[in-house]
Amino acid sequence: MQLKVFINLDEPLVLPINYNHILQGIIYTAASSSNKSFTQKLHDNGRTNSSELNNKFKLFSFSKIIGKYYIQNKQIYFTDRMFFEVRSVDSYFIHLVYEGLLKNGIRFKDRIIKPDLKIEDKVITTNSIYVQTLSPIVSIKKTDDKTTCYLSPMDNDFITYINNNFYKKYQTYYNNTPNADLDIVVADVSYRDKCVTKFKGIYINAWNGKFYIDSEPEYLTFIYNVGLGSRNSQGFGLLNIIDE
Repeated sequence: MQLKVFINLDEPLVLPINYNHILQGIIYTAASSSNKSFTQKLHDNGRTNSSELNNKFKLFSFSKIIGKYYIQNKQIYFTDRMFFEVRSVDSYFIHLVYEGLLKNGIRFKDRIIKPDLKIEDKVITTNSIYVQTLSPIVSIKKTDDKTTCYLSPMDNDFITYINNNFYKKYQTYYNNTPNADLDIVVADVSYRDKCVTKFKGIYINAWNGKFYIDSEPEYLTFIYNVGLGSRNSQGFGLLNIIDE
């Protein structure tokens, strides 16, 4: 399920360039105002199931902010109507965020802004989609010494680790194993699509671009809602469908 958040600005909104943690906080705050215990458990522990106790995922993601902006002194100034999107495989979570934003608005420091909200529930019915990133994709490989290695779409293991991540997320939510991989083909990615951002003191390498993805419609709908790759609940891996 998808929640689209539209904000009309009567004066510029100033945010740090690395603002993912701010959007994440807005989402958790909105959900918590509707159901504090549920949201706190999701924030602290994620989701697990009886067969995959080591897999803990939040199973939601969000886009970057889309709108007119300029950058000055390491800050980003949004100047007009802007938009971001929150998605989750759990419709209950989306409704919690919706209710919280509808009731309380969004607080940016000393400003409270009432957004326009729209809930959608897109279901993919084809076996193939052509997508562009709404927020960049993170693919992570853990080395033998537990070091985090960020992979690029030019690495042979990039798609392998995205599929591993997909399997774990799907198993965590449905307690069942997918019977097909995500067949991912890089359509348009270059080195200028690399995005290095900072989330709560940690530098993250991620990639924008366009991709063809083939799989069962159920699995395509799943990744559309939870995001592709790792660190989805930090604002990575959200996809916009160009064609299906």
